[in-house]
Amino acid sequence: MKKTVLNKNKTLIELGDEFLVVCPHCASCASVIALDNPSPYVANVRRRFVCTACGATKDKVIKANGYGKARVSYEPKANYEVILIGDPCDWYFQLPLYLQIECSGNTLWGLNLEHLNYIENYIEAELRESHSYYLSVESRLPKWMKLAKNRSEVLRAIKKLKVKLNEKS
Repeated sequence: MKKTVLNKNKTLIELGDEFLVVCPHCASCASVIALDNPSPYVANVRRRFVCTACGATKDKVIKANGYGKARVSYEPKANYEVILIGDPCDWYFQLPLYLQIECSGNTLWGLNLEHLNYIENYIEAELRESHSYYLSVESRLPKWMKLAKNRSEVLRAIKKLKVKLNEKS
């Protein structure tokens, strides 16, 4: 029997409450978290970078736009501060994600373990529900990742990232 998956239609925003990043000071795995509301749309919330290996910390508060919200975009904007979603870095400090690896000539990345597990569950399924929400993780996965011919390579890469994460613990 083929493994199937039903779209849960989770968005990157729902999975982005914690980011595992590379510490710019010691290259260890560090975290970026929200100290209050984890939604990137909420402005004036303190985001914190923390590295438990070297003790580095840094805080940042995203300013509100004219509507009292933070600016969120899937594309960079040149004229104002924006929370950029969809690149292999955290949304606030723009630090590279710890969970990224070359795969099929591209970069496979995950924000955190929950995001990596979500992608893995979708990729390993041979039958996938075809109606996904346009901002869901499933709909935003690149085509190369969804192709059956790349399935085993993508799953191997995810396994390597999980081993990397377990080694840092």
